Amino acid sequence: MKPLVEGLEKTYKDKVEVRRLNVETDQAAVALAEKLGVQYVPTFVFVTADGVTSKTLVGEQSEATMKAALDALQ
Repeated sequence: MKPLVEGLEKTYKDKVEVRRLNVETDQAAVALAEKLGVQYVPTFVFVTADGVTSKTLVGEQSEATMKAALDALQ
């Protein structure tokens, strides 16, 4: 998933902010994951500019699915 996410990050760099959190080493990330109900890695949470979660995807995803979720944020 890392190459796909990095590619999408470049494609959408002027439109969305990508944050990667490591729930194995970062306690703040663990707290956020618990707040969002994340149980599996990878989990992708798409949040609008006003802080509303618009979509959550769990597990490996296709590029088309990820693009659709990103495009829905705009």
